[in-house]
Amino acid sequence: MKQVVVTLLLALCCANVEAQINMPQPSPSSTVTQNVGLAEVKVEYSRPSAKGRKIFGEVVPFGDLWRTGANGATKFTTNDSLTIMGAGLPKGTYVLTTRPGRDEWEIIFNKNLSSSASNLKPEGEVLKVKVKPQTLPFKMETFTILIGNITSNGASLDIVWEDTYVSVPFTNDFETKVAAQIKAKLDGPTQDEYFSMSQYYFEKSRNLADALTYVNKAVEKGERFWMLRHKSLVQAKLGDLKGATETAQRSLALAKEAKNNDYIRMNEKSIEEWAKK
Repeated sequence: MKQVVVTLLLALCCANVEAQINMPQPSPSSTVTQNVGLAEVKVEYSRPSAKGRKIFGEVVPFGDLWRTGANGATKFTTNDSLTIMGAGLPKGTYVLTTRPGRDEWEIIFNKNLSSSASNLKPEGEVLKVKVKPQTLPFKMETFTILIGNITSNGASLDIVWEDTYVSVPFTNDFETKVAAQIKAKLDGPTQDEYFSMSQYYFEKSRNLADALTYVNKAVEKGERFWMLRHKSLVQAKLGDLKGATETAQRSLALAKEAKNNDYIRMNEKSIEEWAKK
C-alpha cells in the first residue's frame, strides 16, 4: 500500500512539472509588415510597457546601445534595396539597434544575426544614421514601432515610446527597376529565351521554320558556338545542307577558339556526314 501511495505522489509531481501555465507575455512580440515601392519591409520586435517608469535617460540610459525593444534582438528585413536618409541598405535581414540621446539618436543596422543585440560588433554595422527625437504632446505606454508616412516610393520607420518619437525616412527606387522592366519587354525576349524556344520546337520536330527564326534571333544578339551548332542541325533537318555546313563551320571555328573539344568533334562529324549527301 505504501508503495502505491509513493507511486501516485510521484505521478502527480511529474504531472505538475509537465503542466504549463499559459500566461500573457509582459513584453509581447509583434511583427509589422508593409509594402513600400517594390519592397516588402518587415520589423520583428517585442513591446515592453512603461509601467510608471521614466524610460529614456533612466530605464534606457542616454548614450548606451539599446536593443530597441525587449527580449530578443529587434530584426529589420527588406526584400529589396532601400535608401535610408541618403545611404544605401542592401536587401536582407538586420539586427536593428539604437543609441538614444537627449538631442540625437543613432539608428544602426547590423548584419550579424548570430549575436545578441548587446554583443554586436561594430564591424557588422552596414548602415548607421542619426536623427533628432521629437517630444509628443501625449504619452505612449507601450513601446511601438510603425512604418508610416507611406508614399508610392517611400515611408518612415517610426519609433514611439513614452513621450518620445523618432522617425527615420527611407525610399525604394522602384522607378529605375520599372523602367528596366519596360525596356526589357520592349526589347523582346532575351538571347537565351529565343534559343530555348528554338530548342523546344526542334526537339518536338515541329514548327522547324519557327525554330530557325528563333535561333537566328538568338544569334543576332551574339554568336555562340553552341547556338550555331543548334542552328546547323535545324537547317539540316529542313534540308538545307549547304547552309547547315556553313553554319557548322562557323560553330567549329568558335569552338576551337574556346577549346571545346566536344563541339569541335560534333561539328567535324556533321560536316563530314553532310558532305557525303
